[in-house]
Amino acid sequence: MVKNSRFADYSVRVSDEAFVVRGGQNRIEDIRRGIGTHPSGITGVSVESAEGVTIVELSRAIPHRQIGVTTVGEIRKIGGDVIRTSGRSLYHATLTGLTPEQISNLLTPTILNPIRGEK
Repeated sequence: MVKNSRFADYSVRVSDEAFVVRGGQNRIEDIRRGIGTHPSGITGVSVESAEGVTIVELSRAIPHRQIGVTTVGEIRKIGGDVIRTSGRSLYHATLTGLTPEQISNLLTPTILNPIRGEK
């Protein structure tokens, strides 16, 4: 368990029902470019995810016109996970343990970012 004011509490497991939102077209090459290692040491891609939070609320921190949406449960079914990590928003997380192809398959087709019409 990592407890540090700079990072999220990684001991808190995100529920399978939680939505996972990632901005962009989420093509395989987009995912491949987006893979990195978070300062906490977790390697994967940045996403927004939190238990009980709507897709609209998760989308607020995403500047992209399009978003991909899945659930933590769908990610775990194929061997990945979503770990809460620090970032620009309260809901930042890292999707880890999957290939770019698997991630792209889960997050496509994309939809219009629902907050685009609110600005």
